Amino acid sequence: MKNILLSLSIIFIGITIPSCIHNYEPVISTISAAPNPVSKGGTVNLICSASDDDNSSILKNESLSYAWFASVGEIISENSDNTAIWTAPQEAGKYSISCSVTDEYDGLDIKTIEITVE
Repeated sequence: MKNILLSLSIIFIGITIPSCIHNYEPVISTISAAPNPVSKGGTVNLICSASDDDNSSILKNESLSYAWFASVGEIISENSDNTAIWTAPQEAGKYSISCSVTDEYDGLDIKTIEITVE
């Protein structure tokens, strides 16, 4: 009888505990670009500020990964961190730079900033 109760207890715990775990999506609060506007061919320092509100669960220590995207110009980001450097093209205009942030459980947020090249 003790073995049956122990087995049922283990099954109950195995079923209920995973349902208590919830992965919150990371949230990008801001992307900053300095300088903005920038001169033709100039460089812009980018910083993506994000958080992951998993403080109430066992996932609170998960890390975030960052990826930067620019359709025009060159973007360099090392170590998948929250900073990047964008080299502007030689043509004036408005250009978009995007940052995506993922957590260890495939949560995702994407934000875009517009940079003016003069």
